[in-house]
Amino acid sequence: MRETTTKPGLRMRTRRLVTEALADTALELFDTSGFEQVTVADIAQAAGISQRSFFRYFSNKEDVVFGDRIPSAEDVRDELLRHLDEHPAWDALRATFQAAAHQMGAEADRWKQAIRVICHTPTLRARYLEKHLSWTDALVPEIASRMVPGGPDAELKARTMVSVALGCFDVAVMRWADGDMDQPLAALVDEVFGFVRIPHD
Repeated sequence: MRETTTKPGLRMRTRRLVTEALADTALELFDTSGFEQVTVADIAQAAGISQRSFFRYFSNKEDVVFGDRIPSAEDVRDELLRHLDEHPAWDALRATFQAAAHQMGAEADRWKQAIRVICHTPTLRARYLEKHLSWTDALVPEIASRMVPGGPDAELKARTMVSVALGCFDVAVMRWADGDMDQPLAALVDEVFGFVRIPHD
């Protein structure tokens, strides 16, 4: 009975380790040579596996870069909701993106490579922006629902706030990924958000 319950867990952990190792190999190639210039065959050869084995772990090259790294809209919304009851909307957005920054900072080298590859590849950048649009659609209603009645147009102000917050996050992430600074990403996110003043009413 113990073996039956343990083996699937071991298989899952082994698959996860292989997936991460394969992704690390691919990201190194993408970061050095460019995403478009690297083929699946190149990745497989560098990793010491067959192309067929590559497709057991990833559907395509884009999935190597994104995988489950980019949080879903639901994940970001849930994080926002954790902060909205205790903070004004802008501060809640700031805390939400700082939480994402802390998670990225825990795997800094891997994330920096992924961000550099995304930023320097138009097709990946477009997919990344699609993620941002889904985040916006998830966050705006939560922010708008907490606007003071009778104030500025709630949906318009909420959409503006979320767009500015995403812009701040992007600026911090790109600076962090391209620079040699030792400043933690969460601290950089906090600094960039601090450049913006949003009225609470």
